[in-house]
Amino acid sequence: MFCYVVADTFPLYKIFEAMNMISTVLGLIAVALGLVGLFPLFGWLTWLTLFLSFWGMTFGLYSRDKTTGVTINFLVLVLAILRLFVGGGIV
Repeated sequence: MFCYVVADTFPLYKIFEAMNMISTVLGLIAVALGLVGLFPLFGWLTWLTLFLSFWGMTFGLYSRDKTTGVTINFLVLVLAILRLFVGGGIV
């Protein structure tokens, strides 16, 4: 009886809608950190950008609407890997 009441009051699809919002927010934070990481002596921020965009993309893949969050995080992920490759962070 308790499980039925909980399932009735909080539908599961709302969690998947929130995951897209979490993915978009993580992507925007990763964009901001990635832009700062382009300056000299702030290359270490690119590793944090890589981490945030990876988790943002993971949340975005579990959401229902996979366009906004996944796209932003994928672009940031590719640019962060390119920046690390050019800067010597990934050999």
